[in-house]
Amino acid sequence: MPTDKPGTILTEPYRMGVHVVGHESLMRRDSNMQLAWVDQCAYVSSTSPRFLGWGMAAAPETYGVAVIDVRESRAPRQVGLLRTRGALYASETLHAVTAAGRKILAAGSYGAKDEAAYTDLYDASDCAHPRLMAEIKWPESVHTLTLSPNGKRLYATRIEPFTGKGGIDVEDISDLAHPRYLGKFQATRADGSSFEFAAHEISISPDEKRIYAGVISSSGGDLNPGVKIFPPNREGLGPDAGGIYIFDNSDLATGKPDPKMRLIGTALHGGWHSVMRANIGGVAHLVAGGELLACPGSWPKIVNLADERHPVIAGEIRLAMNHKENCPAWSATEKATGGIVPDTGTATIHFNDVDSPTHTRLGLVNFLWAGLRIFDIRDPGKAHEIAYFKPGDGCGGHVRYRPETGEIWVACSASGLWVLKLSPEVRVAVGL
Repeated sequence: MPTDKPGTILTEPYRMGVHVVGHESLMRRDSNMQLAWVDQCAYVSSTSPRFLGWGMAAAPETYGVAVIDVRESRAPRQVGLLRTRGALYASETLHAVTAAGRKILAAGSYGAKDEAAYTDLYDASDCAHPRLMAEIKWPESVHTLTLSPNGKRLYATRIEPFTGKGGIDVEDISDLAHPRYLGKFQATRADGSSFEFAAHEISISPDEKRIYAGVISSSGGDLNPGVKIFPPNREGLGPDAGGIYIFDNSDLATGKPDPKMRLIGTALHGGWHSVMRANIGGVAHLVAGGELLACPGSWPKIVNLADERHPVIAGEIRLAMNHKENCPAWSATEKATGGIVPDTGTATIHFNDVDSPTHTRLGLVNFLWAGLRIFDIRDPGKAHEIAYFKPGDGCGGHVRYRPETGEIWVACSASGLWVLKLSPEVRVAVGL
């Protein structure tokens, strides 16, 4: 509405196709970022006080990974705050997994200097009371974390977007109290040569034999043709930058000596920031996007993996504001940064998810200040919005959909954790 102040919490959230079940304000801090979960518990990280130079107003004692008991979804309740070296300013560096015989939470010091690159491992078997088991000190700063589906390995991305350097670090955490570093992995070509790549986030197949990595740039000369990656520019960071690497990770998954991550396919322009597995109509897909940028911002792509060696973009997930003809004139700040830094209020994505990786119907996309947007993606070429929730502040982390209840968990920067539920008519319309 014209009277709204972009970035501030609305008195009443705008919504369509969902209703609010429960809410936890998380100490009213304005530093919330990533969401992870185990069983009936949610974990919400905080940024650092000067994240991206924005300047948070949160009280110092509120920083850390908030632990929320959501057993009663109408009244979610914060029951803890993890403030170890890895958890204190974890930001995007947070992940959890539920596996046979183990439940694990990993939280790392996002964007820390190499000498402070810590990640803490927690036993989350009692999800409301995670127990610190070990602290990992990485050789260099890592960006995002992904636990293997069996909970026995921890993968961490390294990203130098303006040089193409980076890769994936791996820890063996089969003994959670005594993690063991397995090394930094580059992309290995069919001829055996290898090169570094700037990876942001990965997804892993259930058998761990495939890794899908969002990659913004590389030293292999294969991404961003005709685009300079330095100095920073809109083309090198935008929705058509980078792509998705598809790795055969069988060496690590099966314990082979001298393991390699073997590059078997690339989805150019398929999305470099957040890559999620999907299965649409019985065909494997990926849903992935970039991040930030001034209007028209960034948005997810839908990639068909029927031939994993030759993936193709099958569709896009856009709002009306993600079309140039609907954009307002750029502000002075946006012009000065070449459109890299968006103004508060811009509809541009940060992380994206789906309702189910095995039977996908919905795309769940956090478009920052435009809130959580929910799309019917059963026909990838005709993805369309069917529901939304906009509390006013930015919603930027991962999103949980609970198929057994139709509930959705989403964390937003200042308003906290929300438990939503799809309306019956929306669920019926998409066959849920």
